[in-house]
Amino acid sequence: MRLFWKVFAVLWLATLLVGGSGFLVSRALQQDWLLLQFHPQLRDFAEDVVTRYERDGAAATQQWLEEQRSEHRLRAQLYGIDNEPLLDGTLPSSERFSTQRGEPDPAPRHGRLFQLAWNSDGADYQLMVYVPPPTLSRWQRTPFALIANIILAMAVLAVLSLLLSRYLTRPLQQLGQAAQSLGHGQFDQKSLAGVVQRRDEIGDLSRSFQTMADRVQSLLNSQQQLMRDISHELRSPLARLRIGLAIGSKQHLASADPLWQRLDRECTRLDHLIDDILALSRLDTQDSPAEIFELDPLLTSVVEDARFAANQQRFTLQGETRCAVAGWPEQIASALDNLLRNALRFSPEDGEVKVSLSRSIEGCEIVIEDQGPGVPEEWIARLGEPFARVPGQPPDSGHGLGLAIARRAITRHSGTLHFAHTPEGGLQVRVALPCTGGHLAKKS
Repeated sequence: MRLFWKVFAVLWLATLLVGGSGFLVSRALQQDWLLLQFHPQLRDFAEDVVTRYERDGAAATQQWLEEQRSEHRLRAQLYGIDNEPLLDGTLPSSERFSTQRGEPDPAPRHGRLFQLAWNSDGADYQLMVYVPPPTLSRWQRTPFALIANIILAMAVLAVLSLLLSRYLTRPLQQLGQAAQSLGHGQFDQKSLAGVVQRRDEIGDLSRSFQTMADRVQSLLNSQQQLMRDISHELRSPLARLRIGLAIGSKQHLASADPLWQRLDRECTRLDHLIDDILALSRLDTQDSPAEIFELDPLLTSVVEDARFAANQQRFTLQGETRCAVAGWPEQIASALDNLLRNALRFSPEDGEVKVSLSRSIEGCEIVIEDQGPGVPEEWIARLGEPFARVPGQPPDSGHGLGLAIARRAITRHSGTLHFAHTPEGGLQVRVALPCTGGHLAKKS
């Protein structure tokens, strides 16, 4: 049975049970309002008596009350504000009631005696109405109007339960459809546009699902693009290796032949490419818990390693962050190392790479500037994409994965990576990371 019909049945039956039990109790207790509501003569009896009395006088009203006693067995007496009778009425003065046939009626305690109040524009009145047992018993049976009211109430309750059930189960159905779309790798954020606007638990669930789905869809798209890029990048060195091996096998070259050295370089490049691909893929896994580490000592160590690998280029380190970062220090170190090596690769022989550190309310910032030729404006936005290489770079300048690894690692730490031009024409890299645990004490 579907959840929609379960919710509908529970709501509808629960409402019917509560309303029906209340109605049955009221009927069992013979509440006055039920008799006055469903008895056709009693519903407007007080208004009719007062209207006739004020319009036609006491005699005409007395005659009308006699007619009501004869036709409907209803007996009544009208009183003024001082409780004085205004008519002879049809209520007897004794405890026993005499009918027109001269037969005794049951005592009033076997019927129902109503005391009704009515206020007109001219005066206030009190009305005593007696309903004998036969009439009382006949109108306590369910009339057509009561059946119609019950059916109407059941229909209204059914519509309300239907709308409420749809309101509760429709978002779950949309979540199920979105999950199926995600399973096929075709998740669309618009499919949950209406559900995520809700301010209840279903809305919270939808927003959490959308965040998860966006992440999964991004990983799927990234994986597909990465596989296409890997296939493209591996094709060139493998083709060269295949050609070189074919030439070497036909010509029976000596071991010292330059061709074998060329093939060895191609194997080395292929090995480095595989290492970069593995490093990039590891960034999407969280197999180890995050830890809190100080950024300044880590950055100093990375700069020293880059300075050792430099030839004539110079490194300058300015400022400090005094910031603690929550994450994986080896990933941040790898990202910063890739950025520094990239700046070193494109700097001139006597160039300088500047590294500036600063701290703000939002977090810490690392700025790396080189004196290289820079990057064309149309390629600034593409820096950090896997296998994105600026035209005109030398063949040994890498495979375009270093900046992608850096961007992925920084993004994993809730940071940002931006590229821009320096005033001198070089490339400026700006890394922003959130700090954890407040300012650290400055070491002496």
